[in-house]
Amino acid sequence: MTPQAKHIAALWFVGLTVAACTATPSADGKSAPGGMAAEAGDLVGGGGATATGAGGGTSPGGTGPGSDKPDAATPANGSVCGDSQLTLPEQCDDGNTETGDGCDAECHAEPGWDCPSDGSGCFPLCESGKTRTGELCEVPTCPSPGSSCELFDRKVLFQGGVDGISHAGTTERGAGKFVFNRVYRASKYAVGSDEQFGVFHWWLSSYGRNSIEGGLWVNPLATGPYFYPTLHIAGVGDLYHTCSDVQFGHGMGGALLGDKWLAMVQISNRVLTVPGVNIGFDQRQDQHEEDNGIWIGWGWTNLNLSHPKDYKYWMSFVEAYQYQGPVNGYMPEYFNWVDPDKVRDGSYAASRSASDPFGTFATLGSKPDSGIANEQYSQGLKLGQDTYYVPVPRAPHFKAREYVISKIQSIEQSSMEAYSKALRENTPMNSLIPTSFLTFNGVTSSTHSQLKVDETIEGQQHLTVIRPPYDVGHDLYNAYVEWPAAGTAAQADQNGYLYYRKLADKWPVEAGASDYFQNHPHLYKSEPVPPPDNVNRVPRLDARYLSYKERDVTHPDFVNWDTTGKQRYTALLQNGATATYVWFKFIEQPSVKTAKQNWPDVYTDAYLEQLQSYVEALHRKTALSSKPNPGKPVFINSRNADDPENFDPHLAKLDPGQVVTPPDGLHVGYVPVIISVYHPEANSSNGAGLEAAPSAGCLNTDWTRSYFPDIP
Repeated sequence: MTPQAKHIAALWFVGLTVAACTATPSADGKSAPGGMAAEAGDLVGGGGATATGAGGGTSPGGTGPGSDKPDAATPANGSVCGDSQLTLPEQCDDGNTETGDGCDAECHAEPGWDCPSDGSGCFPLCESGKTRTGELCEVPTCPSPGSSCELFDRKVLFQGGVDGISHAGTTERGAGKFVFNRVYRASKYAVGSDEQFGVFHWWLSSYGRNSIEGGLWVNPLATGPYFYPTLHIAGVGDLYHTCSDVQFGHGMGGALLGDKWLAMVQISNRVLTVPGVNIGFDQRQDQHEEDNGIWIGWGWTNLNLSHPKDYKYWMSFVEAYQYQGPVNGYMPEYFNWVDPDKVRDGSYAASRSASDPFGTFATLGSKPDSGIANEQYSQGLKLGQDTYYVPVPRAPHFKAREYVISKIQSIEQSSMEAYSKALRENTPMNSLIPTSFLTFNGVTSSTHSQLKVDETIEGQQHLTVIRPPYDVGHDLYNAYVEWPAAGTAAQADQNGYLYYRKLADKWPVEAGASDYFQNHPHLYKSEPVPPPDNVNRVPRLDARYLSYKERDVTHPDFVNWDTTGKQRYTALLQNGATATYVWFKFIEQPSVKTAKQNWPDVYTDAYLEQLQSYVEALHRKTALSSKPNPGKPVFINSRNADDPENFDPHLAKLDPGQVVTPPDGLHVGYVPVIISVYHPEANSSNGAGLEAAPSAGCLNTDWTRSYFPDIP
């Protein structure tokens, strides 16, 4: 590797500087930093998964439970690191044992490098997501030791976002919403583990106290350093209660839940739902920039699965390159829980009397929804008194007008009743979920939603509004970002981090804004300015991420996670982490066990067997319908005859580590449930080992049976 390329790696990808690109498996999809190499002839054959012995497991860095990582000084299978011969368990072998060139002293691939399976040298990943063999990366960085470059510490807070878009509302008492999001690199440099932002996402509300949310999301602490934003899909119980099961046994703020609080279920038998409820995208796929980019169809709807109380089962669906079908969902009671403190203080009764009708996703369905929004919490740099180096959200820039949202759809409850009936009765049915397309009708540009510098000067808050270098707009069925007519090179230069100057002019607050903004004494405009010098500024990041550690099942609150006697499988993810999962019969996965324990009168053995049969029917339908690059819509419609554009989207490829194939005998009615995701120890913000106990407040003894509509 050239000294220049090594220097890029040292500045960009080494853990404690800038992790601008993410770790990637080798070309055969079977190796990644920090994890064990997969065995030839994987049992699951999808994206680098490998099986381990029953009750055992592998975990990154040899530090997690059940690790069987060989000592580097005693190579397994006769492999010798540094001999240019790639032999398992090596992930790479570039002919030396030096670090910093992509292949470390133990022949493990280093984060941010692509290591071909032929054993040749590793190469840094470029911003385009493609390997540029032997070329310098395209992202502006420190290209050589003699260049003018500065790693800066982020000290100025930015919050708000790019303009949102409004559309015709989804149906009253509806059955959900579908949309197609364009998948693209949303930040110029890496985002710190203390930062996050949503990219054209939405929240769906019930008539009660909960919401379902999702969309493209950049949150490295929760997801690890993925190259693209991840698809986040989760539901929230009772106004964001800490113990809401928003991420397979983890609550708000990463709270760890005791068994009694479990509610999220794995439905897909092809796509792993990683804790944090995020689906990553393959960073090495063709971005199809010349043809409207790559897209993910996704959303939420419900099925009537003959619940004894007639509650609906809400679940997410995706339309991706490798897979189309359901992913995850919730046991219906989840949406009916009410914090007993709110019952005691009267706030629950007040909200119930003020709402007509009052109900939940499980009982009444979804309220009309008419918006797509952006949000950002990030940090940048202040240069001098009034100049800022701002992390403006990055947008596609191949053309002057780039579509980013398309094909928003509303779902009627009556349609899903008919769909569910056909599924339950095993009658011939089209997999495509019936929907109606919605039109866009405006851009939402409030002071509240604007991206703003937030700083304290002489004891007073100063807010400076930052407008991006592009505009958000829409035609009838598609939303876009639009660039000034300056050419793609100029657009690329103006994309990501930019310099802005605070002006003395006050920001014009719109009528109807809150009193907070109407009366704010220090709310200012800004304007973009040229770089003040030739220094290339790159944010310094502490690249540490949350590992979702395996639970110690000897704790009485974790017994539903016991996997004794079950085969374990590992998947190497493109964020550098190693996921371990186990195949469960659908009704034997942890959250369904919890449902039976909490409501034995509802989840009887007879009903659970009935529920199992419905999931098996859904798996059969998905297996018959889902296929790689399907060429036509499968579950989520991507063809709108009324849309003048009506382009068929290039479906985005998911992280191959998250796409699995069921083992023999488990193709129908069984689901892969993640039990841990470990980052390499040097990159784990919470170390390794086991989780000893649930978080305070989320113990089994803290759970209460306070559920609508049973509350007086």
